[in-house]
Amino acid sequence: MNKQIIITRTSGNLFFRTVSPVALYPAVFFFMVCGFRSLGQVNNAAGRKFVISDILIEGNRKTLNSIILRELTFKKGDTIAASLWHNLAERSEENLRNTSLFTTMPMVDTVRMKNGETDVYIQVQERWYIWPAPIFKVEERNFNTWWQQDNHRLDKADLGGTLTMYDVLGLNQTLSLIAQLGYTKELGFSYRIPYINKKQAGGLAFSFNYTENNELPYTSVNGILTYLDYPGQILQHTYKGKVQYTYRQGLYNTHIFEADILSTAISDTIRALTKDYLPFNLSSATIPEVKYYFKSDYRDCTPYPLRGYFFDISLNDYGMGLKLNNTPYNLFYVQSSFHKYWSLSPLFYYSVEAEGKVSQAGAQPYFLQRGMGYSNSFVRGYELYVVDGNYYALTKNELRFRLINRPMQTIPYLGVRQFNTTFFTIYLTAFSDWGYVGAPYPYVINNFLSKTPLWGNGAGIDLVTYYDIVFRIEYSFNNLGQGGVFIHFMAPM
Repeated sequence: MNKQIIITRTSGNLFFRTVSPVALYPAVFFFMVCGFRSLGQVNNAAGRKFVISDILIEGNRKTLNSIILRELTFKKGDTIAASLWHNLAERSEENLRNTSLFTTMPMVDTVRMKNGETDVYIQVQERWYIWPAPIFKVEERNFNTWWQQDNHRLDKADLGGTLTMYDVLGLNQTLSLIAQLGYTKELGFSYRIPYINKKQAGGLAFSFNYTENNELPYTSVNGILTYLDYPGQILQHTYKGKVQYTYRQGLYNTHIFEADILSTAISDTIRALTKDYLPFNLSSATIPEVKYYFKSDYRDCTPYPLRGYFFDISLNDYGMGLKLNNTPYNLFYVQSSFHKYWSLSPLFYYSVEAEGKVSQAGAQPYFLQRGMGYSNSFVRGYELYVVDGNYYALTKNELRFRLINRPMQTIPYLGVRQFNTTFFTIYLTAFSDWGYVGAPYPYVINNFLSKTPLWGNGAGIDLVTYYDIVFRIEYSFNNLGQGGVFIHFMAPM
């Protein structure tokens, strides 16, 4: 059978391939579909409008149409100005990508029909949704403290297994089970239901887990966490249950109301070392918590944003004024951040973050306090330090240059469709961060980094690839005159 050469378009690039006439028809259809976005751009100049007569979805073998339609910036029956169509389609693609349900960037295009009516065509490729996976993770604030301060001790690692099922019932629900041994022993489960009503606005999540440790940080000395290691003795065990109600307002704003109950107990050894590990120097405590969280997320790609903005604020109340050891107990704090991302040109990007936390005055239980140096809240160059205090402020600035961009490619001879399409992009980065921590805690030793400005500068290389994988290697130096190479596995902001 004779073969023909055809041209198809993927993410703005032209690819030539040889196909048989039988295979030609879907390729021609796809080329025709993609080409109509250019037609829409031509129509922009004419200021035309069209009506969306139908929305056709292809590739969702498991995910229900309703989950995909929820992310679109338009709906069936809408009248769309041609001048707005490109932005609406692009934003819908980004919304679908940010669900983390699909391996590749979804395609949203139009097929021009008669009498001013248009069908919208959406093509997706689903991820692998069931992940039984072994656990090997280090119990440290970040990879660098484990590698440098702990001398990459393997006994500070967790071993076990998780079973995570994404997109349960095709409704974007998530079930997760965990069982692990090692540094932190843990048993737990969680279940997330994003939508419980017909309008797809309200959702529920709940979880429960049990943990126990034979080694604990109980203070910090010179900005370095100090641990007590007591093999054979459980220094702390904790039960935690959580119920969460989520209200998604439109496409980009989310309200979360959460109620937790935490029950923990520590050994007499820990209690003797510090009188402030639990409230009122108790050896055990059951503490309720209520939390309100709001986020407004207009980022183009949540794992590694390049355009848009993000704002969030969290109001947390431990104890709620209820009696603990016959004394009313309350610990309240507010935490908030704002992130802004600009595309300066097709190759250069700039981002800035401002973050802060304020908690009530006075000494706080060491088990519940978190200053700067945890999660992603740190000045780069100070990865090895924690700075304890009742409040902090943090800013981050970063310039990125896209060095290499390899678009979607099919891996030959890998037949599993959820894994055989990949991409990667490499960025060069330069950054400058600043932070300040006030109201230091009385039970830490020589907290010399508090009540003084902290800054760090540096440069790095970021790798971004499929399944939301981000790998960063950076060289940074701080105003203590210290510098070094640091590795991270998430975007800096």
